[in-house]
Amino acid sequence: MNPPSNITKTKVIYLITKSNWGGAQRYVYDLATTLDPEHYEVSVVVGGEGVLIDKLHEAGIATFSLAHLNRDISLTQEVRLLRELWTRLRREQPDVLHVNSSKAGLLGCLLGRLAGVPRVVFTAHGWAFNEDRPAIQKFLFKLFHWLTVLLSHQTIAVSHAIKQQMNWPLVQNKLMVIHHGRTILNFVNRLDARAVLCAAHPPLSDYQADVWLLIIAELHPIKQHQQLFAAIERIIVEYPRVRLVCIGDGELRAELQTYINDHNLSQHVFLVGAITEAATLLKAADLFILPSRSESYGYVVHEAGLAGVPVIASNVGGITDIVHDGVDGTLFNSGDQQQLTTAITQFLDNPTSSQTMSHTLQTKLADRTVKAMVTATSKVYRSR
Repeated sequence: MNPPSNITKTKVIYLITKSNWGGAQRYVYDLATTLDPEHYEVSVVVGGEGVLIDKLHEAGIATFSLAHLNRDISLTQEVRLLRELWTRLRREQPDVLHVNSSKAGLLGCLLGRLAGVPRVVFTAHGWAFNEDRPAIQKFLFKLFHWLTVLLSHQTIAVSHAIKQQMNWPLVQNKLMVIHHGRTILNFVNRLDARAVLCAAHPPLSDYQADVWLLIIAELHPIKQHQQLFAAIERIIVEYPRVRLVCIGDGELRAELQTYINDHNLSQHVFLVGAITEAATLLKAADLFILPSRSESYGYVVHEAGLAGVPVIASNVGGITDIVHDGVDGTLFNSGDQQQLTTAITQFLDNPTSSQTMSHTLQTKLADRTVKAMVTATSKVYRSR
């Protein structure tokens, strides 16, 4: 029998609003499951029931679901949430409360301070004031975010753009950048990845030998799929064997399918739908494209870089922390369809140059691992 350990574990609670499987949820999962269990006791407090909770249960991480923690806002619900979260913090008495997402941010940091949690950390995965909203709403959201940063002991920004956008006084010394880490152990090889995608979406089967451009993104206005479709419409005049494979689902699916049909693109643009762990299939692509209007970091660009796939992306937000234009990928001005079309055409004309850049990006990102992210974050937990 092993002798009992004399190590006093640091008790960490992660708080996040939604239990779906997005970038913030993957971040919480990676931290919660990678922290050294000999030194940390970890639990996750989350709203709702979803994939995140399922994955945490599989990994043996304690989870607590708060009935009133969700994105909808009402006075009655907020009062109930405050009581629910206060009870949980007083019962668990964590050494570190690590808060994620906007809704959980202000309430979590406030209650963490009131409950006397020694270390309250907030991670800014994005700012709501960057979204398309009326000016007064943008101001109020920026005020709430500013108060969140003030109340935290330390705020982690996932990119330099996120840090720079919080430019109000008194908070810059509380902001630091720790990039997302990503570790993918098993990319599926090119032929097998294409076979998987063809099985998921049979209309692709006739085009397995063609040039595949790939985007992995929610079908949401901020991702600007339609701009990409318009570029493809121009490109296929000269390059008829180009196929655009779109992985992801969302509110614009019907609208985008109508666009595809109306513009006779059904043999060139394919809406595959959501695929679990789609990043493992990235080697199916000859080129990865992300034309987003906004990105706090750009997980999928990072993943494409790890896969060694050439990247074209808009020069917004955290994408510029991943790709340096002309060095390890190609960036274009968001919304500039001509620049996007030109960038894709240049790749098709000279793929060798893009492959050289993709190798440079792959090498650079090799050190931006989950382990590196967790090591940097654990230092934040220990700081005083």
